[in-house]
Amino acid sequence: MTAPRILVISAMRDEGPHLLEWIAHHRALGVSDFLIFSNGCDDGTDVLLDHLHAAGIVTHVRNEVAPGKTPQWSALKTAARHPLTQAADWIAVLDCDEFVHLKPPLSGLPDLIAAVGEADAIALRWRLFGHDGHARRPQAPTLRAYTRAIVPDALYPALSGFFKTLYRVAGPFQKPGVHRPRQKPQARPRFVDGSGRALPDDFVADPGRILLWDEGQGADLAALNHYSVRSAEDFLIKARRGLPNRTAKPIDLTYWVERNFNMVEETGIQRHWPATGAELARLRALPGVAVAETSSRAWQAACFDDLLRDPAMAKLYGRLLLAAGSTAPGAEAARALVALYRRAAGTG
Repeated sequence: MTAPRILVISAMRDEGPHLLEWIAHHRALGVSDFLIFSNGCDDGTDVLLDHLHAAGIVTHVRNEVAPGKTPQWSALKTAARHPLTQAADWIAVLDCDEFVHLKPPLSGLPDLIAAVGEADAIALRWRLFGHDGHARRPQAPTLRAYTRAIVPDALYPALSGFFKTLYRVAGPFQKPGVHRPRQKPQARPRFVDGSGRALPDDFVADPGRILLWDEGQGADLAALNHYSVRSAEDFLIKARRGLPNRTAKPIDLTYWVERNFNMVEETGIQRHWPATGAELARLRALPGVAVAETSSRAWQAACFDDLLRDPAMAKLYGRLLLAAGSTAPGAEAARALVALYRRAAGTG
């Protein structure tokens, strides 16, 4: 049986030190194609992507962003018409801090696709990982350096219920979306959670729904590890560059507190490391790749030193270290907070 053609679409800026591990991990899981849009990079991520493009590892597009539009939405608009999107069997839109975590006995994304049978889409719920005590960027790669996360059954904050979607291109969808694909009007795709369980009709019927509260907590088959803060050093550089999907949203102490969870040890994704590490070595051996990665790391180190000369950034850095880790509330308190949120938003 021919393996499905799986495409990952991403928009990124200044991700050079993390890019190769992210690509290696997903190639090891069976991703066949990467369509990556770079957005005004300062650290040489675009140069690194050029070398990977030349080697046939990714397809790199320098993103031309129209005034008033965000880089990610501009990228997705272009991606919807791209030949790789048309040729794919399954698609996921992922950021460079999101790593698919497959549970035993699955060893690759084709195994996950086979396990969910006739499903059109799989909601991969975020598992929020914290800075794991790292003030400076560690030498170890992300999957080995950051092993502390939020509890798996957290109901609050709302971010613990966000997800990304791996979806079947032949399903009732129009084009890729950030969290879930744009579905055709009146369509009812077969949506399952990370345990392969069908999601409720009200979720399926609402294409704008990007948050799972009580439903869809299943992760027996797969989850999405989200390393959105990493070290305090990484976070400061992220604060400088901004987000790909929101040009106005600040990356500040609030952003850190809502994502920096170091509650429990979670190392399950390291079962993929032998394959990821081998693929990472192959990528670094490609012409120009290792030099470009090293150059990106050097630029970011210098950038961090410059940022600490800014009083506002130095103050933020200190506050990040004071806010050493958030704690998700218990179930009763979480449900009360969810009820308050829904009432305030007019949805409950």
